[in-house]
Amino acid sequence: MSNKGHVSKSADKVSYEEALDLTGHGRYNYGLLFACFMIIIAMGIDIFGLGIIATAATCDLQMTIKEIGVLSSMPFAGIIVMSYPWGYLSDTRGRKLVLMYAMCGSFISAVLSSLAPSWQVLAALRFISSAMSSAAESATYALLGECCNSRSRARYMLLMTSALMLTPTLYYIWGYFITKLDFSIPLLGIVYRPWRLLTLVMALPLGIGALLLYFFSESPKFLANVGRSQEAVDALKRIYVGNGGKPENFPVREIYLEEGSKEAVPEFSLHSLWTQIAPLFQPPLLWRTLLLYYLTFVIYIANNSFAIILPTILNVFFTSYASSSAGAGFCDLFRMAGEDNTTVLAGHDRISVAKEGSECSGSIEDNTIWAGCAHGLSFFLLNALISQCAGRRKVLSISILLVAAAAAFVIDNTGEAISGLIFFYIFLTTAMVFGVVSSYFVDLYPTSYRGMVACLGMMVARLSAFAGTNLISSNMIEHCSVAIYSIAGLVISGAVAAALLPVGAL
Repeated sequence: MSNKGHVSKSADKVSYEEALDLTGHGRYNYGLLFACFMIIIAMGIDIFGLGIIATAATCDLQMTIKEIGVLSSMPFAGIIVMSYPWGYLSDTRGRKLVLMYAMCGSFISAVLSSLAPSWQVLAALRFISSAMSSAAESATYALLGECCNSRSRARYMLLMTSALMLTPTLYYIWGYFITKLDFSIPLLGIVYRPWRLLTLVMALPLGIGALLLYFFSESPKFLANVGRSQEAVDALKRIYVGNGGKPENFPVREIYLEEGSKEAVPEFSLHSLWTQIAPLFQPPLLWRTLLLYYLTFVIYIANNSFAIILPTILNVFFTSYASSSAGAGFCDLFRMAGEDNTTVLAGHDRISVAKEGSECSGSIEDNTIWAGCAHGLSFFLLNALISQCAGRRKVLSISILLVAAAAAFVIDNTGEAISGLIFFYIFLTTAMVFGVVSSYFVDLYPTSYRGMVACLGMMVARLSAFAGTNLISSNMIEHCSVAIYSIAGLVISGAVAAALLPVGAL
């Protein structure tokens, strides 16, 4: 067990952070990190992997572009609807409890969606699945952050974001191999084709994540916060033992929270919901809440608005580049695509409708696969590298946002398309700030409100991403430069907001 130190006498009553430091840092923390890492990957695949499922199922479920749009929006709808309830339950019923029920429910719904007879049923089941798995967005960060000491907490938060970066690589690779299979099996009134197997495989991490979490304790800080002090000490002892200590040597007998304890779990009511959210928008938490939510709005509208339609952007770019003249800039290629609308619908949005009497093909184009893998893997490695600088997260956030904004202003001014594409990828590094904001949600709020503030933050994130995606996709062809410059200006304002964040934590 590392970083535990030596304690020669019993510590009768210590603060929670002191007790957590005494548990050390070792196997238990690594195991919990892996379990939470798996849950975040499962959530990312469940929510963002629907695009590749929709692409492969287009012909089989006879979907039009409009219907694919409705289907693809279901994960965002699920997150928006359930973010508030998950935050409330996480703060009042427990991090682990919420995650266990949510991931099991999401797993069941995702498995059933592989048998959906129509796109409407698939949409309904994916709505339920994403609504359940969205609990992972906040509860995992709170659980992990409250079970590891202050020296490793920020680094772990950034590593969790790396998990989300890794998900595209996983589901694109699975999609590549599984959709190349060739089988059609009549089953329960449907025809079981490769896209259904892909849906089933993509559901498995949800069940694995729930199973892994079974072997770990509830957050000791949550237990102490709701008055279950002895259970909190027992949970801390379990961490101590898991990290290599002997049970009889654990020196802590009683703990206290620096910010105080709620000492009770309220009964569910509209009043209790209001009680849970109101302090976030009142002094002394009001200013930091507004700052964090604005920063969340900026980074998600700047990144997800482009990242969600990235396969289409790349396909339009390379298709137009092949026929472009010398000196054509990044946005020139999209204006060319607007003149020839046959190049616009590609990547995620390609429709492969089978002619009457022919067999449906659920294969995914190779270019889409490799582009998705390269994007996901490179950003995963970059985020893992940045996590080593977690101790300077405020400077890190400001630097990333300023560099991204500068890259955005240069994208269409290089006089050459490929260099513009390189700067476009640099601009997408705004995703590296996701983990920093999540770590602030853990550090800057009392235990009673961490789950709620993070879940409401995800509502802000998904609403901004939903709105931004529609704005960008509708303006990328005719107003590419204006769209990019507008987002760049927004990113600069986000850097200013990051500069105003407090350095310390509660």
